[in-house]
Amino acid sequence: MVNRELTEELAVLLDLERQEAASLFNGFCGAMVAELLAFRKLSIKGLGSFYVTHIPASKRSSGSAMIFAPPVNKLRFDSTLSSGEDSLSLAVSRLSMSQGEAVRFARTLAPLFSAALQQEKALHLDGLGRFALENGVYSFLPDRTLEELLNREYQDLKEVILQQHKEERSERRSPGYILPLSVVVLVGLLLAIVYGRFSWSTFLSSTVEPSKRVATVIDRRTSVVAPPHTATAYPIKSPGGVADSLVLVTGDYAIVLSTFETEKRAHQQLAPLRSSGIHAFVWPTSMDGTKYFRLMTGRFSSYSAAAERLKGLPKKMVDGAYIQQVKKNSCASWRKRVVTCCIPSRCVRHSAG
Repeated sequence: MVNRELTEELAVLLDLERQEAASLFNGFCGAMVAELLAFRKLSIKGLGSFYVTHIPASKRSSGSAMIFAPPVNKLRFDSTLSSGEDSLSLAVSRLSMSQGEAVRFARTLAPLFSAALQQEKALHLDGLGRFALENGVYSFLPDRTLEELLNREYQDLKEVILQQHKEERSERRSPGYILPLSVVVLVGLLLAIVYGRFSWSTFLSSTVEPSKRVATVIDRRTSVVAPPHTATAYPIKSPGGVADSLVLVTGDYAIVLSTFETEKRAHQQLAPLRSSGIHAFVWPTSMDGTKYFRLMTGRFSSYSAAAERLKGLPKKMVDGAYIQQVKKNSCASWRKRVVTCCIPSRCVRHSAG
């Protein structure tokens, strides 16, 4: 394994014991994993760039079945460096090195990485992945545990297979329901005209009235539609001045602290976050009919603003947090009561759990 050769050479160049050099190298690997989980991208001189790509949910036809695949996050590698280089900052912020020590460490490690890749040697980066020859091709293979962490928000979503012939039988049965219904309506209309029991105006009003009653039921469950100029997203305040809920608009960014399968479990985790000064909310969402609940904080107009805020949060409280872009208008809340959330062109009244 090249790891032993690399750590021995690192020990000589930095004037360290071999065991101490091995511990330093493993610590640097852990720092790379933490940086990827937090910011979804990483550039290391001598290696290249690592970044996370999102593959949305998809469907495909396979013979007699339709297959629905859940979304997934994939870790990718590019041998070229992106803008900036993170070795120095990782050594300072995550390994607690001084600026001088960090510069020396980064300059020493880069050529060792570069030589290993050029010679196509097996290189294992603990927790991140490994570089190795697979089927005659030298490439980067992500660590399975890291990919599971990158997809923790989708861990309960499974591939769904629907048999198409069932849908076809359903479609063939549809005309059987429509024809008898049409006959009944036509007969009723003819009887009303022949016997004069209902005028045309009476008939028309009777067909309109049910829709009015439906609209009345809907109005009781939702608030009145707000004018366009008042549909601006904003935190909703309780009488005590503390935000009970937060409206998230498509395109916004939020920091997701953790994800739960049940609403009760999510709310149980709100108190310690709030007591530590983190204004967290429960953000309900669903994927392919499965509902789950995210603990989130903040509402940002850009990824960089969210990333800057994430850096300032206490590491022990938000370990494993990540940044999520809002795909559709939504409302996050933290009190168990009914709240009304105004989003563009619509006001939604729901129970905040």
